[in-house]
Amino acid sequence: MSHDERLDHLEMRISELEKEVRELKMNTASKRIENEAKPHPRAAETIPRRETISISEKKETDWEHLIARVWLPRVFMFVLLIGLIWGFKAAVDGGYITEEMRCILGLLAGGAFIYLGRRQYSQKRPLLSQVLLGGSIGIFMLTTFAANYLYDFINTPLAFMLNVLWTALGLWFSCRYKSQALGVMASIAGVLTPFLVNGDNPSTAFFVAYEVLLYVSFMLVAMKQRFVILFYTSFILIHPAFLIYGLGAYSSERWLAYGVLIQHVMLLGAVLLRQGIVSHPLRVLAASFVLTALWIKLDLNTSETNAILLAFSLLYSALSVYFWKKKAREALPFSLAIASYALLFFTMNFVRNDAAIGLFMVEGFVALALGLVIRSVGQKINGLLIYLLSCLVGLAHLAKGMPALASTNTFIWIVLLGTLAGILVLLKRYPIGVQTKVIRKMLYYGLGLFILFFITDVTTALTVNVSKNVQHLTISSAWVGYAITVLAYGLTKGIKQVRLAGLALLFLTLMKVIFFDLPTVSIVIKAVLFIGLGGIGVLLSRFFYKKE
Repeated sequence: MSHDERLDHLEMRISELEKEVRELKMNTASKRIENEAKPHPRAAETIPRRETISISEKKETDWEHLIARVWLPRVFMFVLLIGLIWGFKAAVDGGYITEEMRCILGLLAGGAFIYLGRRQYSQKRPLLSQVLLGGSIGIFMLTTFAANYLYDFINTPLAFMLNVLWTALGLWFSCRYKSQALGVMASIAGVLTPFLVNGDNPSTAFFVAYEVLLYVSFMLVAMKQRFVILFYTSFILIHPAFLIYGLGAYSSERWLAYGVLIQHVMLLGAVLLRQGIVSHPLRVLAASFVLTALWIKLDLNTSETNAILLAFSLLYSALSVYFWKKKAREALPFSLAIASYALLFFTMNFVRNDAAIGLFMVEGFVALALGLVIRSVGQKINGLLIYLLSCLVGLAHLAKGMPALASTNTFIWIVLLGTLAGILVLLKRYPIGVQTKVIRKMLYYGLGLFILFFITDVTTALTVNVSKNVQHLTISSAWVGYAITVLAYGLTKGIKQVRLAGLALLFLTLMKVIFFDLPTVSIVIKAVLFIGLGGIGVLLSRFFYKKE
């Protein structure tokens, strides 16, 4: 083969190789694209299918679980107990069971319920276990009641101790098995214990000490285990127990008020310790104060009631300062509210004359001011409620007229006008929203109108011993003087609204003269009134031209 033929063959071979390389590249690229488009088998397993994702899908209620596991054992445990009682009664009526056997069978039945309840718990049936354990406490207490009250087998102290033992057992079950329902049942059983024993002359001090100790025990358990329902139940139950005991009139009821007072102190201690369910003691604290104030008002004398209410006011005022410094914004509104109402109740109980109305206004104003300063909606509502109620009572009292300048009416008027002016200043510094301007404008007009009424009352009191002509002339002159003062202030400060208010007062005075004064005064007074009003109106108009 010649040299030229070899070169031609080599070039042909190179062309074929280049063609094969291009085809190989194209095949590799197409396979890569297919692999990227096709998900990996393992990756596909980790990606949930579209139909399994449903954000808006809500979890359906499992009615089978709710009925069969939650309510079925509770309802039919009650049915079972009724059946056992009826069967027990039938056996007793037939003479098959003696009194001693009845008590023994009750204790055995309670023990059997405990055994079955623990067994169900170990077999992962907690709801059924709770029902059985709770049923055992009820059987034990009914058996103890029968042995003591019906058959007189055991004395009252032993029956009481046994019932306390059953209550403690229920409380232990509640903690051991984390069951709030068992705790509630045990608290009910514990509260009823003193009423299930045969006692002719029970000691009030012992009864109160027992109920308070029981309440403290269940409150501590509820806070430690975070049993909210048990916390509220234990707080509520002590009051019906005290009420039932008090209606029985066994002895002095003073201890009942002291018991409720101790309950409130325990709640306050729970708030200050700030452990467990902190928000719930705070919510109960205000209601506890109201109930405590009611109990001490009913059961203690006036001096003791005043001393306790004043102590409440001072204590919660100091706590408010403490919470403010510690920036405990959650507790501050509650302490301020209790301090306000404690002072309100103390004032109502201590001050017996009409001057208390002015004191109520001052207290409501202070409470409202504190609410504006700390920006607490609850405290604003409390302060506004006290202030408005006292204002309504005060206006009803002022409507009777001022008997003399040195009277309670003058004091109420001064307090009313001063607090309204104070609210205007507070709203300017501590606005409450977009409606602040409208509220301040209404308060300005209201304050101006009340000042007019105050001037009228004062003038009437000062001219009570003069003739009607002089009295009408003096009152109208006072109204004109007030209108001139308002106009002068508006002109000096350049406030259009004040100037318009002054003009309105002037025209209001003219209406008074026309409709009220003219029919009753002499022609000389009529002339004086019209000459005076006309001259003042023209003169004031001249000032407006000068101002413009």
